[in-house]
Amino acid sequence: METPDPWSAILDQLSKLLVPDWSGLILLMPFLIIFGVLAPILTLLALAWGWHWLTARRARVRVAEPEPQPAALDAGGLPIYPANVPYCGEHRVVFPPSAVRCTVDGADLSVRCPVDDTVRDAAIQTCTACGTRFVLGAASTSALVRRTVGPPPGGAAVA
Repeated sequence: METPDPWSAILDQLSKLLVPDWSGLILLMPFLIIFGVLAPILTLLALAWGWHWLTARRARVRVAEPEPQPAALDAGGLPIYPANVPYCGEHRVVFPPSAVRCTVDGADLSVRCPVDDTVRDAAIQTCTACGTRFVLGAASTSALVRRTVGPPPGGAAVA
């Protein structure tokens, strides 16, 4: 048996590397499509969805304190003050439940007891006549939600 010359041995080895086995490559084609094309596209879609989820502006609800309102008047023109809500009798204004001072002149607000209709200062949590302890505004369960339109305060709108 003759030994091939070294040059023929090198060419034989190079032909195995340079000339592909087409049947083997065709069998690998589905895997190449899945891992080479679909996987990067799905990865980019997942990253884009995650980025959108992290940076998307979400609705924010801010519960605003109600503004002082003028008191309702009865048929005789006298103000009607609801029970358990602070009010200023001098200015005829009904205030939000957390207020204890008038915003016009700084005077103490009054509150009518829902049990026996006695009037006391808004800063006092216990009725002096009947001894009932209660929280201001407990009778009113409505909430005021203020929605702002436009850009956030303190800056321009982001395009």
